[in-house]
Amino acid sequence: MAFTIKIYEKNEYISGLLKKRLKSFFPDAYIVNPYFDDQDQETRFSDYERVLYDPKDISKEELSSFSVSPIRLTEDGGIIDCARFIPMIRKNAESPSFPAPVTGSLTAVIPFVYSDVRDRYICSLGHDLSGADFNIRLDFTSKIRSLWRSPAGSNMTSLLEACRSKKFEPEDILKYCNMDDSGFLTPGSCMNNDDVYDIGVSRSMALINHAANLAHSNRRFVNVVAVVEGFRSNDLPELLSSCDHVTILLPAINAGEDIGSKDLIAQLTKALGRERIFVFYADDIKDPGILDYRLSPGRQAV
Repeated sequence: MAFTIKIYEKNEYISGLLKKRLKSFFPDAYIVNPYFDDQDQETRFSDYERVLYDPKDISKEELSSFSVSPIRLTEDGGIIDCARFIPMIRKNAESPSFPAPVTGSLTAVIPFVYSDVRDRYICSLGHDLSGADFNIRLDFTSKIRSLWRSPAGSNMTSLLEACRSKKFEPEDILKYCNMDDSGFLTPGSCMNNDDVYDIGVSRSMALINHAANLAHSNRRFVNVVAVVEGFRSNDLPELLSSCDHVTILLPAINAGEDIGSKDLIAQLTKALGRERIFVFYADDIKDPGILDYRLSPGRQAV
């Protein structure tokens, strides 16, 4: 039975992400945005429709005159949670595809490169992170090295301070995040330059553990990328103990840092296991979404 999903969302980028996400659950549905798409063709062949709306763009009252039970996209915190409203769409759909819950991953990135190279690498992870409900980026760095500033007042300092509470839950991380220019949810930078370090490594450990629990929960599919800079080498094994992957970014293979990095790689490999440690050089990173694997057997996994 063919049906239509209408998404009333004026942000074309968000609308595109929603279409892609919903298509994986409802491959036979027509998914359109009345603000951007021609609906005549889809409506003609549909047996019924479901309507999703963003209350900042259109009210429920406006939709109720021509739609039965429109579904609100956002919760009070402004987060679009697909896991919440997909079951509501299913009630009217005939045997739609609904995969079993999938858990995400927590990846730590330790960069010894310029910030633009670091961010190019993180953008290149897009293929590996596709299909998730959310991809979160947490910058455990100085304010200078965290390039994105949240326009809505959220920041890394507030998140680190909040996670000290015993009432803090892993999903509370989402309340402190906004979408950055690369499609990640992130709290952005800290308020003051050295807040991440002044608050103490134990708080960063607590937040990374919360992030791991969020990523490994089967309630929703979440990936977390944690950028980790400026910590003492001896603190890193415990700080990264809950990570699924740890990537060390280095300059060109013939740079002097390659010699000094061997001790850190050996230390982390001993503590976390060879299967979790990966090494990339700046030359391996091409355009976003493309990693050069020609030399990877000897240089990617240590």
